[in-house]
Amino acid sequence: MLKYTLLVVSLCFVVNVFAQDKTREQVIELMAEDTCECIKKDKTSFTQDKSMNQKQVALGLCLLKSYNTRKSESSAMKDSGIDDFEALGEEVGIQMVSTCGVEFMAIFSDEQLGEIIDDVDEDETAPPPPAAKNDNDLQLEAELLSLSNDAVSYFQVKDAFDKTHTFIINEQFDGYKLLKKSNFNKSFNIYYKEIDMFDLSERKYVKKKVVKYLELID
Repeated sequence: MLKYTLLVVSLCFVVNVFAQDKTREQVIELMAEDTCECIKKDKTSFTQDKSMNQKQVALGLCLLKSYNTRKSESSAMKDSGIDDFEALGEEVGIQMVSTCGVEFMAIFSDEQLGEIIDDVDEDETAPPPPAAKNDNDLQLEAELLSLSNDAVSYFQVKDAFDKTHTFIINEQFDGYKLLKKSNFNKSFNIYYKEIDMFDLSERKYVKKKVVKYLELID
């Protein structure tokens, strides 16, 4: 009887955990709703006479309050750092346009809306930010051998079996500042993806390694 009771309790606990675990998208929607409600309740921080900076600070506090409440509802949020929080804020802001629509836009003056539009235009022309480390990416531990900055930048490494690998650089990534001669023969963890590129010597498409994240092994 005791074993049966413990089994039922355990199953109920597991079901409850999975029922509460929300996706990132669901949390963003909830945070948008929370932040919209926060704006409605704050009668002083979002008046037309407030500066853009004052409104951004007030919005940030609303967003942080919601984040601290909602982050425990999703395993996708548990390891979020400050960089991810900034990206999350942008996603919540976009969601707020549809969640609280006119009320959200009404807190800004025409001049401030113009500033927002200009910032969006600048962001669209800026290169994408480096991707965060993803343990699901392909990985290799190896020693840095050489660097090359030709038409396409790349570096070469040697693994534990003395096999040489070439990693192409075609986008910004965290850890690129570690690629320097003073770090030759030092060991790195390399996170990467493989893409198909046409190889002239082989006259066919072959898999090439593209670095996504780099960290030095102490």
